[in-house]
Amino acid sequence: MKEFIHLHNHSEYSLLDGMLRISDEHHKPSRFLRGLAESGIKAMALTDHGNLYGALDFYDSARAAGLKPIVGCEMYITDGKYTDKDKSRTGHLTLLAKNHQGYLNLMQLNSLAWVDGFYYHPRIDKEILAKYSEGLIALSGCLKGFLAQDALTAPFEKACALAQEYQDIMGKGNYYIELMDHGIREEQMALPVLKEIAKKLDIKTVATNDCHYEKKEDWEAHDVNLCISTGKTLDDPKRLKMTTHELYFKSPDEMYELFAHTPESLTHTLEVAEKCHLEFPKHGFILPNFDIPPQYPNSAEYFKALCREGLQRKMHGHVPPEYLKQLEYEFEVIITMGFDCYFLIVQDFIHWARRNGIPIGPGRGSGAGSIVAYSLDITRVDPIQSKLLFERFLNPDRVSMPDLDIDMSDTGRERVIDYVRQKYGADKVAQIITFGTMKAKLAVRDVARVMGISVSETNRVAKMIPNDPKITLDGALADIKELQTEVANNPTSKRLFDMARKIEGLKRHTGIHAAGVLITKEAVSHYVPLARGARDAITTQFEGEPCSNLGLLKMDFLGLRTLTVIDNTEKLIRARHNKDFDINDIPLDDKKTYDLLCACQTLGIFQLESGGMRDLIKRLQPTQFADVSALVALYRPGPMESGMMDMFVRRKNGQEKITYETPLLEEVLKDTYGCMVYQEQIMQISKTLGGFTPGEADTLRKAMGKKKIEVMEKFGKKFVEGARAHHISEKTATHIYEQMKAFAGYGFNKSHSYAYALVSYQTAYLKANYPIEFMCAALTNEIGHNAIGADDKENKIATYLEESKRLGFGVLPPDINKSQPEFSVEEKDGKQYIRYALEAVKNAGAEACISIAKAAAEKPFDSLDDLCARIDLSQANRKALESLIKAGALDCLLPNTDPKQARATLLSQLDQALETAHLVAKEKENQTVSLFGDDFSSVMSFKKAETKPVAPLTQSELLGYEKEVMGIYFSGHPIAKYQHYLPRLNCVAIRDILDGKASGRLNVVGIVTRLKKRQNKRKEEWAQFVIEDCTGSILVNAFSRAWKEVAHKVAPNAVLFFSGDVRVDDESARVEINLQDVGSVTDLISNMAKKLTLHLTVDYPAENLRKLKILLDAAKGVTQVYLEVPSKAEPGKIHRIRTGKSILVHRSLLEFAENTLGNNAWSFE
Repeated sequence: MKEFIHLHNHSEYSLLDGMLRISDEHHKPSRFLRGLAESGIKAMALTDHGNLYGALDFYDSARAAGLKPIVGCEMYITDGKYTDKDKSRTGHLTLLAKNHQGYLNLMQLNSLAWVDGFYYHPRIDKEILAKYSEGLIALSGCLKGFLAQDALTAPFEKACALAQEYQDIMGKGNYYIELMDHGIREEQMALPVLKEIAKKLDIKTVATNDCHYEKKEDWEAHDVNLCISTGKTLDDPKRLKMTTHELYFKSPDEMYELFAHTPESLTHTLEVAEKCHLEFPKHGFILPNFDIPPQYPNSAEYFKALCREGLQRKMHGHVPPEYLKQLEYEFEVIITMGFDCYFLIVQDFIHWARRNGIPIGPGRGSGAGSIVAYSLDITRVDPIQSKLLFERFLNPDRVSMPDLDIDMSDTGRERVIDYVRQKYGADKVAQIITFGTMKAKLAVRDVARVMGISVSETNRVAKMIPNDPKITLDGALADIKELQTEVANNPTSKRLFDMARKIEGLKRHTGIHAAGVLITKEAVSHYVPLARGARDAITTQFEGEPCSNLGLLKMDFLGLRTLTVIDNTEKLIRARHNKDFDINDIPLDDKKTYDLLCACQTLGIFQLESGGMRDLIKRLQPTQFADVSALVALYRPGPMESGMMDMFVRRKNGQEKITYETPLLEEVLKDTYGCMVYQEQIMQISKTLGGFTPGEADTLRKAMGKKKIEVMEKFGKKFVEGARAHHISEKTATHIYEQMKAFAGYGFNKSHSYAYALVSYQTAYLKANYPIEFMCAALTNEIGHNAIGADDKENKIATYLEESKRLGFGVLPPDINKSQPEFSVEEKDGKQYIRYALEAVKNAGAEACISIAKAAAEKPFDSLDDLCARIDLSQANRKALESLIKAGALDCLLPNTDPKQARATLLSQLDQALETAHLVAKEKENQTVSLFGDDFSSVMSFKKAETKPVAPLTQSELLGYEKEVMGIYFSGHPIAKYQHYLPRLNCVAIRDILDGKASGRLNVVGIVTRLKKRQNKRKEEWAQFVIEDCTGSILVNAFSRAWKEVAHKVAPNAVLFFSGDVRVDDESARVEINLQDVGSVTDLISNMAKKLTLHLTVDYPAENLRKLKILLDAAKGVTQVYLEVPSKAEPGKIHRIRTGKSILVHRSLLEFAENTLGNNAWSFE
C-alpha cells in the first residue's frame, strides 16, 4: 500500500465546521480512527481552526486506536500586530508540534491568540511566532494562507520573500510549502507558483487535503453544519458555502493520483510525521505554591499545627483520644501522598470567605469523612460522632488527588474566585470549558431549520422522539413505529433524518463549567491552552477531566442558593430577635423541627420539598438526625426499586423485626435499623467482620459499586476467611457478603448524606422556629430565578406566598414608600406581615429598587413627579417604573383612589413626569438662571397643568397587569366572581379537594396557569397543567383520550369549567385531578341560571345602556333579565326592574357588564 499521512485535518472541535469524530460517547477511539488504523495508516495530524480543544482527546484516542498522533493547529495569523484590534490582513498557517517543547509553545501561541489577540478570530503575528517557534513545524497553509494569496496576487519575488521569512522564523527544515488541489480554480492557479517558490528557495512541499469530513458523500451534511453555524438556510444565496465537495479524508491512493505531478510532496508527509514525536512527561500532581509562615520549617508542619489548633477549638480544649489518634493517622496518609498543601489551599479560601461574610456549606461529598477537614473548618460535620470514614475520601492504597467540592452562597461565589485570583495570580487561575453536543432532538430541529421546514412540521416530527437525554436517532427509529412510518413514507422526513444522523453527537458550542476552577503553579497556559468564553471569561480549552488527568488542581466552587436563604434568615433573626444567633449552634434534637418534618410541611426545605419526598417523610416520621440523613440517602431510584426504602420504613416504625446475623453487625447497622443504607457501612462491615484494611475496604466498595466481578470474587474469599476469626460460619459470612453486594450498587455516600442532611435540618429548624423570617428569605432567594410569565414552569414566589398565608402571615402589596428591594417583615396592628419586594416585580431591576428604597427612607414620595425627581433615572428607567405602576407599588401616590383609577392615571402621566424630571436635571446640570426659578417648582407646576383625566382600568386589565409583572394576582382573582356561586354550579373549591373534603368525580372552576404537553409510550400526546382558584391550585392530568377532545379549549390563562376524578399520586402523594371534560364557565352559568340580575349605577352612561341593550338582544333564551338601580330620591333604596327579556347568557354580555360596572356587575339565581 502506498504510504501517505494527512497533516491538515479538522475534527468536530472545529465547531460546526469540521466533522471528523475523534472519540465516541464512551471516550473510546471513534469508528473513524479505528478504521484508519485497520487500513494500515500509521499517523494523522489534527489541526483544528484556531484552537487546541481536541488535542488531548485526539492524543489519547489516536494512541488507543494504534495511530501516531500529530498535534497541531491551523492558526490565524495577522500581518499587523496581534494585539491591535484593526483590520489588518488575517491568514491561515498550519503549525505542528514536533515534541513536548513544541507542544508547550503551541499552547502558548494559542493562548496568546485567544487572550490578547482575539479580534473576530484568535490571532498571532510573526513576532510571537518567532518567539515560540522552537519544537514546531509550520506548513504554509490553505488558500487563505498568506503565501497562497501572494502566489495568486503578488509579484513572484514578494511571495518568495514571504516564504523565506517564514523559513527563517521556523528554521531550515521546519517550514514546508503546502500544496492542495480540490478542483478550485484559485488553488490550481496557485499550485505551479508555489512549486516554483519551493524550488527556488529549496523548501520542501507537502500535499494536504484540508479534510473536514470522512467520506465524499458527507459534503451535504457538512454544508448543513455550516448553515447551522452561520444561522442560514440552504436556499440562502448569500450564505457561506464551500466551492468544492473534495474536503473528505482521501485514501493514500487518491492522494497519489491527485499529486502524481509532485510525488515528493506525498513522501514528505512521512518525513514530517517522523519528525513529530510528542510524549507527555509523567510529573505527578502539580499544586500551586502556598506561602508558609517563616516560623514553620515546611508545609507539613504548618498543616499539622493548623489542624491541632482547629481541633482544640472544635472540642473546646478537650480533645478525646480517638480524635487525636484519627488525626495522626490522617496526617500520615495526607503528608505521605503530598497533599498537605492541598488542604492548606482549601482552608485558606474557605476561611477568607467566612471572614468576609460569605456562607460556606457544612460539607459535600466524601470529604466530610475527614477529621483533618473538620479540624481545618473545611467541613462542619463531626466524622467520628457521625461514624464517617476517611478512606471513603482518600484511599491510602490508591494515590489520587483529593476532591473537596465546596458549596458556597451563590451570591458570594464570584468574590471567592476573585480572592483566589488575587492570591495566586490571575494568570494561574482559569475557569473550565465545557462542550455542548448535538443531541438527537436538537440535531433534528437544527437541520429542519436549515432545510427550511416549517416550525409546526418540525415540532410534529420532533415530538415523535422521546424526551430522554440519552436517546439517539438510531435508537428512536428502532423503537418508535410512528417514527419509522414517518421516515419511510415522507421523503422530506427521510432526508431530514439522514442529515441529522450525520451531525448528531458532534460538538456544537462551548460553555463554562458551572463550578470548576483550575488553580496552577505556573501560568495556566504552561499546562493547558486558554480561550475566551462568555462575557470574556478566561477558560481552559480542555474540559475538567483531562485537566485533572494532567495532575492539575481543579476545584469545584459550587453556588448553593440554600446557603443564601440560611444567611439571610440569620440576618433577619439577629435584627429582630437575637443579635448572637448562629445557625451552627442550633440543637439537633429540636422538637418543633421534627414536628414540622413529621407534618410534611417541608415546602422550602432543602432536599425535602418534592411531593415524593414528602410522601416518604409522612411514612418514615423522622425523630432523630440520623433519620433526616436516611431520607436524603433513600429517596433515589435504587433504594426505591430494590425495596430497601420500604424495609427501612417498616423497621423504623416497628412493623418489621430488626435482626442481625451476628452481633458484630449491630454496631454498624443499628442507626439504620439493620438496613445497609450507606457505602461506609459496607466498608465498615468488611473491616469489622472480614479484617480488611481501610484501603481494601474502599477498593471493595468501589468494585461493588461498579460491578467488577473478578475483584468482588477475590475479596469474597478474603471476607469469608476473615469472618472465621470471629467464629462466623462460612454460610453466614457468604450470606452477609451477598447482601453487601446487593445493597452496595445503590448504597449512598454517608458523608455526603450527613452533610446535606445538616443543611436540610438547618432550613427546617429555621422554618419551624422563625417562620416569617425564613419565608422572607426563601422568597427573596427566588428573585431573578422565578418563572414570571412562563406557562410551563412553577412560579416559586407564588408557591411560597401561598405557604406564607397557610402559616398565618398576611402579604402586603409592593409599595415604593414601604417595600425594600427584598421581601421584608412588617408589623401592623400587632400582626406580622410579609411586604412584597420591589425587586420581585418584573423589569424593576436591582439598582432601580435600591435607588427607590434609599430615597424613600430619607423622605416618603408624595407624587409621581417627586419620585422621578429624586431617584436615579439611569437605573430606574421607564420600563421599571411602568412595571412598578402595574404592580400597584405606586398606588400610595394617589391615596384614597381606587387602584383601577390610580394605575390608569399614573400610567398616563408617566412619560410627562419623566420628561419633567429630565428637564429639571438638565437645568440643574447647566446651572443657568431659568424662567422656572432656582427650586424648579415652576417646571413641575407647568407640567402638572397639562394632565388630562383618563378612564380607569377594567378589573381584568388590573389583574392582567399584576399577573404580567408579578406572576400572581394580588388585588383579586379572575375566579373571585364565580366563588360565591360554586354550590349552585355543582362545583367545589380547590382547597376543599386538597384538604380531603371533596373527592371522587367532581367539577372545578379554575384558571389554567402552567401547561406542559407530553407524550406517552405510544407517542400519543397528553398534557399536565395546573389550575387555580381563589383558594389554591391543583395539578390536572389530561391523558391522551381526554386531551384529544379538549386540547383546543385549554390554554394558559383560560378560565374554564373542569370535570374529573380526584386521585392521589402513589409516588409523590400529590393530590391531582384526572380530567374527563372541559367547558365554558359562561355556558355552565347559562344552563343553570333562571334569573340574571345586572347591578347598574345611578349615573350609568346612556351610551353604555344602549350597548347593553344590544348585547341583551343578541341571543334569546330562557334566562330572565332583571336590572337593579339605586334610587336617586331615596339613598340606600334599590329599584329592581324586570326587563321582560329572556336571553341566553353569553360571555360578551358578562364581560361588558364587568368592564363598565366593576366586580359586582351581575348575579344569577
